[in-house]
Parts: sequence; structure tokens; C-alpha cells
Amino acid sequence: MAKNQPYQIGDIFYSSWGYEQTNVTFWQIVKLTEKTAWFRPIKKQSVESYTSMSGKTIPIPNEFTDYPLAKTKDSIVRKRINLEHPNEFYGTDGWNSFYRYNGQPIYESSYY
Repeated sequence: MAKNQPYQIGDIFYSSWGYEQTNVTFWQIVKLTEKTAWFRPIKKQSVESYTSMSGKTIPIPNEFTDYPLAKTKDSIVRKRINLEHPNEFYGTDGWNSFYRYNGQPIYESSYY
């Protein structure tokens, strides 16, 4: 592993996406190589409610869960490391663009 690698196993990222609602999924790095990071979805906890359908949420580290959109074993998603953009990993769909979690609750909403 490179000395200046900006990632560690256990680092948390999140995805936020949706139309007419904001879906939030937290992801934890579970494996690293020099060029690749593997992410697994983790559970979340609501910490603030604005209405019955919106509020803020935080991750629960090491509490792994499934994420059907990942369509992989254990919902693990592999991302190529780009050291020019260490705080985000872009994907082809909204759900799989990941942003570094900064420790603050993240807004989410649902209409279900």
C-alpha cells in the first residue's frame, strides 16, 4: 500500500440519490489495495426527524447490511482509487457515487 494513500479500512462514505426523495446509504471500506477500494453497505440510524418522512441519519460502523442494487455477493462494491479526488468515487448510477462521510448527520427523505 502506498504511504500517501488517503484511505483506510473502516473509512465511511455515503451515497445520496433519488427523485422526489433523498435515499442515503452508508458504505464502509472493507478491503484496500493500491488501486482499488472495496465497500460494503452498513446500517444507519435516524438522529433527527423533521416530519414523518424526512430527517437526518448517521452510519452505524461495522453493522453490515445488504443493498439489492449492488447485485454482488454481500453487496460489496469495488471502486477504482483516483488520488486526484480522494473524497469521492463516481459511479454510473446515482446510488453508486460515494462521498466521504464527514461525521455530520445526512439529510434523507421518503414518500413511502
